[in-house]
Amino acid sequence: MSQLVTENLSLKAWVRDRILFLALVIFFLGGSFYIGAGKFLDPQNEWLHPIKEFALLLSLVGVVSLGYELFLREMTFREYKDALEEIINPDAVRLGIEGIYKNRSELGRSVSFENLFRQVDKELFVGGSSLLSIATSSAELLKKKVLRGVDVRLLLMDPSSHVVEIITRQGKGRATFLNEIRTSLMLLQKISHEIDSEPGYPGRGKLTVHTYDCIPSHSFICLDEGSLNGKIVADIGPYLGRTTPRPSMVVVNKKDGIYDYWKSMGDLMWQESKFFDLSKDDLFGTQAKAFMFTSGANTEYYEKATDSWEKASICKMNKNWRSIKGSQWVWVAESATLEEMKTGTKKRFRLKLNLPIDCRGECIVRADLFLRSSDECRLSINDVSMNQAYGGASYPEPFIIDVGSYLKGGENEIYFELISFASPDVEETQDSLAGLIYRLHLEYRE
Repeated sequence: MSQLVTENLSLKAWVRDRILFLALVIFFLGGSFYIGAGKFLDPQNEWLHPIKEFALLLSLVGVVSLGYELFLREMTFREYKDALEEIINPDAVRLGIEGIYKNRSELGRSVSFENLFRQVDKELFVGGSSLLSIATSSAELLKKKVLRGVDVRLLLMDPSSHVVEIITRQGKGRATFLNEIRTSLMLLQKISHEIDSEPGYPGRGKLTVHTYDCIPSHSFICLDEGSLNGKIVADIGPYLGRTTPRPSMVVVNKKDGIYDYWKSMGDLMWQESKFFDLSKDDLFGTQAKAFMFTSGANTEYYEKATDSWEKASICKMNKNWRSIKGSQWVWVAESATLEEMKTGTKKRFRLKLNLPIDCRGECIVRADLFLRSSDECRLSINDVSMNQAYGGASYPEPFIIDVGSYLKGGENEIYFELISFASPDVEETQDSLAGLIYRLHLEYRE
């Protein structure tokens, strides 16, 4: 009996796996019988019409089966899945919650901001503390969206606010948060100027920046606010300091859902904020220009086999590693091999940047290099080596190195020698990953 059941299940599985092919075969068989009956049977034959009708019925069965498999099965399955989710987690479905993530790193691995931005049709509204990640890694996407008619609203903290000073104290007195906001605004000004200088694009949108001077309630990304396809990615809970990760959620526009709550919160912050004029020549009275260099597309590694410099790869991130705003973890490949993990590796990376020829040390207002690495990283700038080794992949704060005195006018080269320690007992490549991440803030006066 059990053997018979097994055979029936196997037959069902065989048919299910080949249902599209079988539907096509049935359709063509029916069509062939219908056409062939008129050619091979005498018109006066009493079996001609019954055979043609049966062949037509067979063809219809094939067409209906094909249509169901191509169009209706997925729709039916989706409706069943939605109904099942509503039974299992009715509150989340009713409130329009698509996902909840314990921190930004987990959110970033599940939700690509680039893909989110590409979904926008009419308006993109982003609010946060400094928006440095948006101003760096998403700069080109913002520019393209505005030129294609999308209105972009950006909301960040006022650098002159007393709240910035309070948050700076949380960072042990380092002015990195203030510098992040200032750098972000200068980069947004650069994006705004590039948009204005682009010829054509008569239906272009608007880039509007506002600043606020209160403690931020939450950070969010709002896509096509109020539309049926609207979506919001938002942090949950109050602002607890820069080193305290907060969970995030993704919500969609659903009647009586939580979407309206986040929408109202964002609108409230926008109403209480003030317009920031990006058209001014000198935003902060320093006559300085800002540049940002991050690990990612511009990072190269030395390939010994070919004696050449190749583009570094975005690598897998260990669950204990921390990130740096606007940057990505890089290595020579997505992940080290098991053999490399057992023996250890030494890889060399570089970043090339150009400064005006007449730029000297006194021209550089700020040159802060934020750095983390998996095990140990040694720096050398324009052939000047630094004695200290840097790691700190899981430290609350990255290493911050002042490299201004090592830079010069013209071409500059920063070398990173990344040493990954040997792990002879490792059994899987996931147990130990290699990589580095950095961000260079550069401000100078011409």
